[in-house]
Amino acid sequence: MVWGIIGAMPSEIALLETQMSDVKKETVSGLTYQAGVLQGKSVVLCCSEIGKVNAAMCAQTLALRYGVDYMINTGVAGCTCNDLGVLDIVLSRDLVFHDYDWKLQEKYHPHTSSFLGDPYLIALAQQSLEQMADRKFQYKLGRIATGDIFVEDEALRNSIIERTHPDCVEMEGAAIALVAYSNRIPCLVIRSMSDNANGDAGMSFDTFEKIAADHSAQLLLAMLKLAE
Repeated sequence: MVWGIIGAMPSEIALLETQMSDVKKETVSGLTYQAGVLQGKSVVLCCSEIGKVNAAMCAQTLALRYGVDYMINTGVAGCTCNDLGVLDIVLSRDLVFHDYDWKLQEKYHPHTSSFLGDPYLIALAQQSLEQMADRKFQYKLGRIATGDIFVEDEALRNSIIERTHPDCVEMEGAAIALVAYSNRIPCLVIRSMSDNANGDAGMSFDTFEKIAADHSAQLLLAMLKLAE
């Protein structure tokens, strides 16, 4: 089994890079892919850079060139629910786009506007979280909304909540999930909250990005260790 792992920013894969062994690097379409071993599992790790197009390009390369069996997107997001806060985690129950017409998605490929998290990967993540010693953050299974904008405007935040009812917002997850869905690859998106997607989002992101990114990466490491 080969695990494809995507982080959009260097901070989101930094901890994972320090744990990898037998690394072989390859550049494809301007992005660097690192094939190696992590927690005893074969993985291909990539920093996609931000945004839906970059994320989809990365995911499709993992699917076609590397033939990954699982696809995980790890990273940070802005919280849009009332029962979580900064540094808490959302696991993707489902993912949607907040800046794309759902009717068009349902009419044309991929003929769905929502992408479900894989049940096995969700269960593995939940089990890993419950076994974490001294865990100081909460988590939930929820909806992640994706769009090509860093949300820090209250009006935009409220509009996204009204239209899509997400637990958090970010810029890559649904694009990766769409590619995984199209290639029939089990997928999970892990998001640790770096901010609350409001007027203070920029300051909060700058303060908590690295800590939040490491929370997601630590969960992924625990999942790989637990996986068969």
